[in-house]
Amino acid sequence: MNLKLLSLGIFSAVSVSPFLMPSFTPKAEAGCVAVDVATQVAVDGSRTRSQSNNVSQRFDPNCSGGSVTSVGKQVCVSSKCEQRRTSDQYVGGNGGYNTGGRNIEIRVNPKVHVYNRAADPNFPFNKR
Repeated sequence: MNLKLLSLGIFSAVSVSPFLMPSFTPKAEAGCVAVDVATQVAVDGSRTRSQSNNVSQRFDPNCSGGSVTSVGKQVCVSSKCEQRRTSDQYVGGNGGYNTGGRNIEIRVNPKVHVYNRAADPNFPFNKR
């Protein structure tokens, strides 16, 4: 009989546990998300890189569930490349409703610079 009661108790606990687990799990709290994706590619005759990417991501204090995405691409093939980018993102609030969730800032900004000696006017073989 003890084995039957033990089996019934384990079966009851297992069958009810999916309904009780959410009460032990912390609630998800959504803030806002700002995503900035920008690529800068320069193939030039300069040995030094001249690329900058300035990103500002701001959130309303009552931000909840909003998102913003900015995408940029700069490609330069020349004897001298200079690339400058400025991005200002703002995610607004939700009428005073704040879940207390964290805001997420995502920045993916690779800069690629390739020296091309054929485009370098100071390379000895390129002088005329």
